[in-house]
Amino acid sequence: MSKGLEFPTLLINHLIDKGAKEEIELVAEKSLNKTLFTYLGEKYDIPDLSDFARKAEAEEYLEEFFNTFSGSDYRRKFNIEHNGLNLLVAAFINA
Repeated sequence: MSKGLEFPTLLINHLIDKGAKEEIELVAEKSLNKTLFTYLGEKYDIPDLSDFARKAEAEEYLEEFFNTFSGSDYRRKFNIEHNGLNLLVAAFINA
């Protein structure tokens, strides 16, 4: 995992621990238009998620990730079907 992706991964893991869930399709859409971290930061009131230093690197990685993998890949390759936040953690681990 790239050091630039550790911080958002920890914050997203914290959201999952608190019971947060996002639809995979919404996570993919927000990732592709590079608004995911702003969306999550505002929705869950975590300003650090909106403003972390390596945000552009993480956004570019997720855009590439969601352009590479499709819905059928999420279950087969990452063993994730329901929570887009879990898919983000898997994507960052895969980085």
